[in-house]
Amino acid sequence: MFVFVAAVPALLVVLVGYVAGYAVAQWVCDLLGVGATRTPEVAGWTTGLVLLAVVVWLLLGRWRRGPEGREGGAHQK
Repeated sequence: MFVFVAAVPALLVVLVGYVAGYAVAQWVCDLLGVGATRTPEVAGWTTGLVLLAVVVWLLLGRWRRGPEGREGGAHQK
């Protein structure tokens, strides 16, 4: 069950990054008149994996900070 809890959001993040990267790369290829069929796919996968790495990095940083680093935590005067 834990695998699905972690895998589904991760796959959704990769999918969003893939769609955005693919669309931008396809638009650039069409704009330049390049008939590259593989370029948008590679750009999509790269964008999706980079987005996943950024999201994981941000979540780990927030998790490591702990409750005292967040608003509403222990404050010093």
